Amino acid sequence: MTEREHARRLSRQLEFFVAAIIAVILAVAGVGIAWALAQPNKFVPFAAQQYDFAVPAQGSNLTGLLLAATFLVQTVPMVVGLLSLRSAFRAIGRHETIGIEAARWLRRSGIAFFINALAILVSRPVVSLILSIDMPPGQRFLSIGFGTPELLTLLVSGVLVMFGHLMTVAAEVENENKRFI
Repeated sequence: MTEREHARRLSRQLEFFVAAIIAVILAVAGVGIAWALAQPNKFVPFAAQQYDFAVPAQGSNLTGLLLAATFLVQTVPMVVGLLSLRSAFRAIGRHETIGIEAARWLRRSGIAFFINALAILVSRPVVSLILSIDMPPGQRFLSIGFGTPELLTLLVSGVLVMFGHLMTVAAEVENENKRFI
């Protein structure tokens, strides 16, 4: 088996793996949204615990809906990035290993993951503000944080965008070489 055939086979396997990840994320998001809509008073304490925030004594329906919307805003760019990554693996598995189509999809996934990283960075202060809506005036808070997971997400998204650009250049060189020969 040549290296290109091995890369195509690996890309097909990764395509199915990413599809499974997407299915799990969509299932969990669907259950979470349904739970938030059905029982916002139980969803609010759960969301507060995920961020290690103080649980409001009484969570309103508005708080539950705003938290669900915030989590959905975080989920959408991640799913878009994974779909783009799946399309990149599909293009590599079905066509040339170095192609402009795969490079474009790889670059798009990097951009979507970068947007996801920004949404994660913004979500902590937004969630703290939403949770403190129902608290008395002296107990409201704002939490801002930046940690290793956010840094790694930004780094990986940048690497994906860079590899997308490099693959575009490599595809152009390969097409030029094919025309020359």
